[in-house]
Amino acid sequence: MLKVQGWVRRGRLAIGCAALSVGCVTTAHAQQAEPAWGLFSARYDTRTSDFIYALYGYGHSFAMIGTLQNPRSGWTELVGAVGRTFAFGGQPSHSIAAGVAHASEAWYAQLYYVPTLRVGLASLRATAEWDIPLSGDGATQFALSPMSLTVPTMHAIEAGLSMDLAAAQRARTSVALGPEVRVSIPGAVVGADLQRMTDGRTGRLRLFFVTEF
Repeated sequence: MLKVQGWVRRGRLAIGCAALSVGCVTTAHAQQAEPAWGLFSARYDTRTSDFIYALYGYGHSFAMIGTLQNPRSGWTELVGAVGRTFAFGGQPSHSIAAGVAHASEAWYAQLYYVPTLRVGLASLRATAEWDIPLSGDGATQFALSPMSLTVPTMHAIEAGLSMDLAAAQRARTSVALGPEVRVSIPGAVVGADLQRMTDGRTGRLRLFFVTEF
């Protein structure tokens, strides 16, 4: 699929790993080869960073590469990671991944956790990211980017709320809230978040696209 400090100090949004949200991956039978699969995710943001991520998986394991850029601040990032998907009971899949990112200011070790849960008719999705600087002027950071709760409203459409949280050393924690709409199309999901900072300063429109193959 996805920095906190950049969001607060440079206008950079933490990478989502909504890109990591791979849905339910078919479990192979014990005597059969595990299935290969892939995922592509892209996001555009009117305030912070845009990104493109690609995943390739085999069974429950996957590798991820991605690139992120904020044209308004000049922030760039290249990411590589490996991870696993898993599930609890009849719930949708979760993903966890560890990797390394080369950002504008420093190298970072990164840990992602991307759960998807069903709560009654609602779907709860979150992208949690923890970044630890390995060099340069970086700071330890944590982000939820985003966490959303949506319910079906009509055929192929879900609607609800999304929240972003960004926290970092030596920086003020930021929170943004707003509505989210998701539309399922053949082979993919497209959606939009319209969020506003809780301090009332700014708002943003975010568009996203995810396809699994």
